[in-house]
Amino acid sequence: MKLLRFLASAALMLPLLTGVAHSQANDPTKTLVIAVPADAAGLEPGINKAEPIGSEVILNVFDTLVAWTAPEFSKLEGRLAESWTVSDDGTTFDFKLRSGVKFHDGTDFDANAVKFSIERTKAANSYVQATFGLISDIAVVSPTEVKITLSKPYPAFLSILAQPQSAIVSPAAVEKLGDQFASHPVGTGPFKFVSHQDDTNIVLEANPDYFRGAPKISRIVYRIIPDASTRRLELENGGVDIVQQQGQLAAIAAQDLEALKSNPAISILEAPSQIIRQLEFNNSSTTSPVANLKVRQAIAHAIDYDGLLQGVFAGTAERVYGPLTSNSWAFNSKMKEMAPKYDPAEAKRLLAEAGVDPASLNFKLYSFQGSLWGAVATFVQANLADIGINATIEQTEFPAYRALQTAGQFDIALDGRQPWYNDPDAHITIGYLSSLADTAMTFRMPKDDPLDQLILKAQQTADQEARKQLYFQIQEEIMNRVPGAYLFSPKLIVFERANVKGLVVNSAPPLNEYWSVYKE
Repeated sequence: MKLLRFLASAALMLPLLTGVAHSQANDPTKTLVIAVPADAAGLEPGINKAEPIGSEVILNVFDTLVAWTAPEFSKLEGRLAESWTVSDDGTTFDFKLRSGVKFHDGTDFDANAVKFSIERTKAANSYVQATFGLISDIAVVSPTEVKITLSKPYPAFLSILAQPQSAIVSPAAVEKLGDQFASHPVGTGPFKFVSHQDDTNIVLEANPDYFRGAPKISRIVYRIIPDASTRRLELENGGVDIVQQQGQLAAIAAQDLEALKSNPAISILEAPSQIIRQLEFNNSSTTSPVANLKVRQAIAHAIDYDGLLQGVFAGTAERVYGPLTSNSWAFNSKMKEMAPKYDPAEAKRLLAEAGVDPASLNFKLYSFQGSLWGAVATFVQANLADIGINATIEQTEFPAYRALQTAGQFDIALDGRQPWYNDPDAHITIGYLSSLADTAMTFRMPKDDPLDQLILKAQQTADQEARKQLYFQIQEEIMNRVPGAYLFSPKLIVFERANVKGLVVNSAPPLNEYWSVYKE
């Protein structure tokens, strides 16, 4: 009987509680509601593997030593580090840390916390092994000084330290919570973690003692809304304040964009990204038809790049000309000349020159799942059919897709790379270094000593101008090999209510910070 009375009481209370939550979620001065398409994974640095929603939460709950400076995001600024120096040989990084900073649990931030956090992530997180594996020593010089030594030069290391995986955790909280720290993360950031209800929401609250000043909003609620049409409806009705891409091709259907542009209650922020989506060839295969350079060239000329951008994306994506996007600091403008042009006649000529009958080519065209990826695959399929090549679309769930890609069980596949640090190394090394061919979803480049040596030299050269020239050369070498057909770079598009102010869209990584955001 007591249980029945309790349940009845709870049922009566539910509208009240819902009303309170609704009131908070619509408070124009205190709560920012962000619609995301899926639940978060990896809410703390030690286990985060660049999943976008968890990564963004980390950058608002934790701080890194350095971060990219808004609004251009072209140079690094200090966060938990006040300043730093790099040795002439590029292997030693000395950081002067901020004093007086506290974690959300009230414990002090210091050099020991930096050492603890980076060594913890290095040991636990396989995702960062290629970069954190270069760390040979972390020395605590004083409570406000830490020295990180690498086994070899790596100029992009400061960019790595701006990633979510490099955020600094509370050692006391990790010791107290153990494995539960992953679901109760404690950092020094502008917002404190409050709660996470699976497949429902994530709640953060402002840190009034934040060392850069208290945030302008009091509360963030990430609402998990898988359906794009529902996200749009909630945005239009004011149920959410922000809808963003979160690593997808689009957060709201491209055909809805024009309608939202005419809505005075909605603002649309657009920024170029460094995301690349491409048609990849299995370059390690010696038996596939795409092992023939002229077949790869033919397929590259068969793609109607401009038609794809306008027909499928309605202006929400941009052309990619080569291995780097045109907004990368190392982009070689010669790529615009070297990029293949849509020319079905030339494609047919190249196949004939290769002695290949297009009717003999029957490919499985692998693609990610989702309607927009399906539209891209259908477009490419039609382009190939125009030159006589048959392609059957195989949309595949990500775990299985990753497995067949890394095993090399494909000829052609739609794929892409979303860089998580602002450096050409994020695209070039993992994508094209032959020793990494089967370690991830790459271009599966065959052993190629001249190209490999160029990539490693660029990765380790300290002078940025010298690195840029090396990357210019690398891009030309890659284009001559035609490892794939570069299709498009989706713009970073954030939809927000017109009363939301102060949000600046970052491109690499495409994760937003809300410390400066406010609502009118």
